[in-house]
Amino acid sequence: MGTIELQKEIKRLLGKLKWSQKRLGRELYYEKHPEENDNDKKEMRRFEEKAKKDLLRKSTKPLVLETYLELIAAHHEFRNLDIVVPVYRKSGILSADMEKEMKEVSNYISELVSK
Repeated sequence: MGTIELQKEIKRLLGKLKWSQKRLGRELYYEKHPEENDNDKKEMRRFEEKAKKDLLRKSTKPLVLETYLELIAAHHEFRNLDIVVPVYRKSGILSADMEKEMKEVSNYISELVSK
């Protein structure tokens, strides 16, 4: 998926979880700082703002957004929703034509699921 598609998918999943974009930023902060007993409010706000901006900018790297998707999919609240995140990742085994077709199938499934 490209940047725009990943941003839409993340926003869709945030809606299902009833999370704000700021909540995603806080979850990212907790993921990066699991040992912190004393939460750094300033640093947490920085993570919140970064998550919001990453979901708006067209220039956000897909790798960053894929990291967000992985965090969401691994979260216990998400697992309780019984939802699947249909994302195709290149295997490197298939031919370029087959990789393209598999990506199209994945995109089609994503569209069906989001309706």
